[in-house]
Amino acid sequence: MTDTMNVGADTRPAQQALPENDDLYRRLTENSPDVLYHMSLPDGCYRYVSRAATTIFGYTPEEFYANPRLVEKLFHPDWLSYLQEHWKRLLQGDAPPTYEYQIIQKNGATRWINQRNTLIIGADGRPAAIEGIATDVTDRKQAEINLRDSEARYRALFEANPHPMWVYDLETLSFLAVNEAATTHYGFSREEFLAMTIAEIRPAEEVPRLLENVARVGDKGFDKTDIWKHRKKDGTLIEVEITSHYLEYQGREARLVLAYDVTERRRAEEQLRLVTENMVDAISRVDAQRLLVYCSPSVERLFGFTPRELMGRPAFEQVHPDDAERLLLTAREAIAARLPALQAEYRYAHGRGGYVWVESTIRLLYDAQGGFAGAILGSRDVTERKNAENALRQSEARYRALFEANPQPMWVYDLETLSFLAVNDAAVAHYGFSREEFLAMTIVNIRPEEDVPQLLEVLNRPGEQRVDHSGTWRHCKKDGSIIYVEITSHGLDYLGHPAKLVLANDVTERKKAAEEKEKLQEQLLQAQKMESVARLAGGVAHDFNNMLSAILGHTELALLQDPPLESIREDLLAIQNAAQRSATLTRQLLAFARKQTVAPRVLDLNDTVAGMLKMLLRLIGEDIDLIWMPARGLWPVKMDPSQIDQVLVNLCVNARDAITDVGKITIETENITIDEAYCALHPGFACGDYVLLAVSDNGCGMDKDVLDRLFEPFFTTKEVGKGTGLGLATVYGIVKQNEGFINVYSESDQGTTFRIYFPRFGGEIQETMLAGEAALPRGRGELVLLVEDEAAILHMGRAMLEGLGYTVLTAGTPGEALRLAQGRRTEIRLLITDVIMPEMNGRELAQMLDHLKPGLPCLFTSGYTANVIAHHGVLDEGVQFLQKPFSLKDLARKVRQILAEG
Repeated sequence: MTDTMNVGADTRPAQQALPENDDLYRRLTENSPDVLYHMSLPDGCYRYVSRAATTIFGYTPEEFYANPRLVEKLFHPDWLSYLQEHWKRLLQGDAPPTYEYQIIQKNGATRWINQRNTLIIGADGRPAAIEGIATDVTDRKQAEINLRDSEARYRALFEANPHPMWVYDLETLSFLAVNEAATTHYGFSREEFLAMTIAEIRPAEEVPRLLENVARVGDKGFDKTDIWKHRKKDGTLIEVEITSHYLEYQGREARLVLAYDVTERRRAEEQLRLVTENMVDAISRVDAQRLLVYCSPSVERLFGFTPRELMGRPAFEQVHPDDAERLLLTAREAIAARLPALQAEYRYAHGRGGYVWVESTIRLLYDAQGGFAGAILGSRDVTERKNAENALRQSEARYRALFEANPQPMWVYDLETLSFLAVNDAAVAHYGFSREEFLAMTIVNIRPEEDVPQLLEVLNRPGEQRVDHSGTWRHCKKDGSIIYVEITSHGLDYLGHPAKLVLANDVTERKKAAEEKEKLQEQLLQAQKMESVARLAGGVAHDFNNMLSAILGHTELALLQDPPLESIREDLLAIQNAAQRSATLTRQLLAFARKQTVAPRVLDLNDTVAGMLKMLLRLIGEDIDLIWMPARGLWPVKMDPSQIDQVLVNLCVNARDAITDVGKITIETENITIDEAYCALHPGFACGDYVLLAVSDNGCGMDKDVLDRLFEPFFTTKEVGKGTGLGLATVYGIVKQNEGFINVYSESDQGTTFRIYFPRFGGEIQETMLAGEAALPRGRGELVLLVEDEAAILHMGRAMLEGLGYTVLTAGTPGEALRLAQGRRTEIRLLITDVIMPEMNGRELAQMLDHLKPGLPCLFTSGYTANVIAHHGVLDEGVQFLQKPFSLKDLARKVRQILAEG
């Protein structure tokens, strides 16, 4: 409201204004929580006062109409002179549009009012009327008063407040202190601020107003809230809402300032100014079905929806689920009690996402029979207030909990004596010392002895009291254990002592996790390196096998000639031996690359190992004892028996070479169940049942450098010519191909143990009988279609088959094979085809020929299968396969077996 004391106001009762407004307009203004008024000039009579005057001032509109000078009773005595000055400036046209003051209500209660006035100029150029809005801001002012009540809270708010704050000297206007938010928001460093005055952050045109304001506001107890323009370091201008409070700072008269950047808010207010008679609230109408039938334009600002988007929808459709039930229950209770109105605060979904806090005054409407007929809502966005209240509550809670209830250890220590002055419960619980023990100690006592010199060096630096620190230190707990803690410290004055407040965060586990992560990264790089070499090895082995197939085949045919070629027999045997050794090398490459094609079957590992013992004894020699320790009741495993042979041979050869003179090699088996605890300590392992195959020796052992590279292909510690470096890489490839794991334990001069875990087979076990053939099986003239894209292997294969008594059709490509098969499909008894060929692979060729002659048997040959007839190196069910290079005996037996089964 406005003071009319110097207007020469007429005391005659005034008539109500607004005769030209319709019923809806009246309800909108009457429903506003603010006081809206219209005063004519120069008589000073109130032509209109809204109903909110009864709530805010304690006087009804009729009392204002009857007595215009009634407003003089409202003003608090401390504010009379200020309001008189403001009134004069208003009539002169240079008063700020918004100001705040205190009133005394009719019941004697004191309230704070925020008022906005608009001076209406008549046709004659003279002031004709004043229109204004008065808002009760007592809650906000009380929050500001509470903010000043606690010096400790002041410190916390100043240092950690998200809004710019500073203290300036009332005499020199120099900055005395600024918080971090001020340096961040304005762009000046703290040092630059402290070398400036408050006039230097104002535009030049606002400096006279600033100086006038400083001179006018001399009351030490006077708080000031106003909007100012400020200049940031980059030259941009912002509008800030300033709240200031007098205080004594380091013996100087000063003011504490809190600045809210309201630039964006002010722009929005300017755009929406005078939308409806100076109202900024959103007005909406709800019908008896609780559907929105009217929304003022300001709902778009408030809710992010246009009026058209909201009208016709349920009024509370966008209310937060946690608030909707409470709001509807409150509304139902008010309607049941026939209350005229109610107030509510709730969260409302914003059209651009998120929620805004809304305060609504809801005027309930009833029909002639007393039934609910709808409602008019006056709503405003109170998100900032709610956020401020929440921030204040959180700040106070943080202050209370920061030390006493903080889950992290905290303490205060004396910078001179280094003695503990205070500790929280978390420190007592975490370190194991009682509070009394802490207070009898110094911070040196919780450091390892070797870290004390570094601590003292840091503490003795000049200006330590003014420096905040953060860093990682080692601390000793009462039980003697060492922990790593991340320390954050802040200088303060504690009961007259220069001290430091310390927050300690135990990062021991995090540090261990970082070390573990680094270890896992190294393992990943190693695995990637192994995989790259494996791919190369697999490709090289495939090409070697094709060439070796031709060499071995022709050599074997030459050795079988009748009459025998005695003159070159020794040369042929040497060629055959070298080729077989090369084939063994390529098998090792394929095993390492996990591209070796296997035919797994269920077997007893004890039986398989026992069958190898004689060969292993010959392999390791007479000076080394071989000890066999089989476990009873061993679980079955499913894998290719030849792979077990490869693993045992490579491990035993490795153990033999590690033993000087005499020694022993021990082979053991055991049933093992791996649990989660074991897996946690051994990355890469999986829980389950396994059959353990362990090979140990008492040889020279290995150091860490060798262990780190143990399974790398071509890595060897043996002399040149005595090792290929593929033995253990082959073992590793076989274990991984069978989804197993391998662990190596070794110490220099103590020996080595390899522990290999093969998965337990859980399916049905079927007996398999293997019978050898003494004589080489021969054909009976059956027609065989041989398909091979390597000419040398095609020629050699034809010679082998014809020598065994078969009739052979040869094709160098799948297309040629299909053409040959068209003419003689009824005669062909067997297809022998390479897997990897141009045009199409062997599997596709076999499928096409199966259409020509259903049920045609097929034998695949390849250096490796590339998953055409196998998955992860394991043959598909029912597939017949012959690994290159193969011998005449292998070919004879395989062909005869397939024809016999067909």
